[in-house]
Amino acid sequence: MEKKFLLIIFSIVLISVSSQVYAQEDLGLLVEQQEIIFEVGKHSDVHVKHVIETGAWNSDRPRIIEILPGTHSSLTVVDEDGDKLNFSYDGETFEESKYIILNQKLGNYDLIAEYDLDNFMELKNGIWKKDFLFTFDVLVMVEEDIELIFVNSRPVDVTDAKGINCIGCQLTLEYIQDEKISIKQISSSQGEFEVEFLSNKEIFEVEFIEGGTQLLNFDVKNKDQLYVLKIPLENFLNPYDIYFTEKDDTNLDQLDKIRKTEFSQDETHVNISFRTFSEGTISIVGATPEEHQKKIEQIENMKAREVKSEKIEDEKGIAVPIPGTKAASELKSQFEQTNEEKVDTLSFANELENGQTINSEDNTMIIILIGAIIAGAIIAGVVIKLKKN
Repeated sequence: MEKKFLLIIFSIVLISVSSQVYAQEDLGLLVEQQEIIFEVGKHSDVHVKHVIETGAWNSDRPRIIEILPGTHSSLTVVDEDGDKLNFSYDGETFEESKYIILNQKLGNYDLIAEYDLDNFMELKNGIWKKDFLFTFDVLVMVEEDIELIFVNSRPVDVTDAKGINCIGCQLTLEYIQDEKISIKQISSSQGEFEVEFLSNKEIFEVEFIEGGTQLLNFDVKNKDQLYVLKIPLENFLNPYDIYFTEKDDTNLDQLDKIRKTEFSQDETHVNISFRTFSEGTISIVGATPEEHQKKIEQIENMKAREVKSEKIEDEKGIAVPIPGTKAASELKSQFEQTNEEKVDTLSFANELENGQTINSEDNTMIIILIGAIIAGAIIAGVVIKLKKN
């Protein structure tokens, strides 16, 4: 009886899977190689683009792409010049459909299928958040009013960038709804100085303690709070250690130490970011002059490597254009014509903004997409695109 029952279940599952596969084959061939772009902002909706660079076909052998889960609308399918391409979908309306059917693509032009997804980003405790989990590469483009994002709780300055490229994408993306800086006046033996705070919640009872070791304390009264502090190095030396304890607990041990990221350091200031998940007290412990000098030397070495990397970019023409644009196609064509040379991979994430220090490891590679897109050369004459309907 048990074997018969299991056989029935297996048959039902097999029929269900087979039906789905045959349904896909009836619609067309599933596109496997594509890049997906998410355009996010301080709102729940997101704009999605599927960019297909390779291949060419017409209506007798269409291709299909699967629509991302969620309420979707406003579908358009164009090439990289914005010219409309023929398409359909498997449902009566696009809103009811699971697949987009692409009836044509020209071989030398990228295809871009784009639509809106509702309720994609979630706002909680003043933080917009979304977990990304994809087996393929994903580009996340941010709107201009967002200057700082957090990738797996690490800060990424996108003031001069268009977004991030997530390779083998598994990450948590967050950004603060109200990026308002609060300034706290700190009293010390050398006089007063200012510390800038950016957080999704309030900062309470800031205290600066001097003596053998410099210490900056403040209380946490909220759950799940992100912090970014801009600290003057003249008054408070880095690198820092950060401890999170229960309120009025003055004993700091290694178990109380939490992860932090120091970034965007210059001659006068450094930014530091960290996170807490409950009420308690934050204690930021400063460095000795010897430790600070060692940190300066590390940053100078990173700057020297950056100069070398920029020289390699100038010589080799390394760039990161946005897929689905004319610049991307032209760049791809240029690389196909050049000799194959091995160039050391440049990791922009590890040395972001003059030496970003990160205290953990990740399997996801994040690449910052620097602002300007390479302008394509203007070719005299008229380019005629033959389109099959």
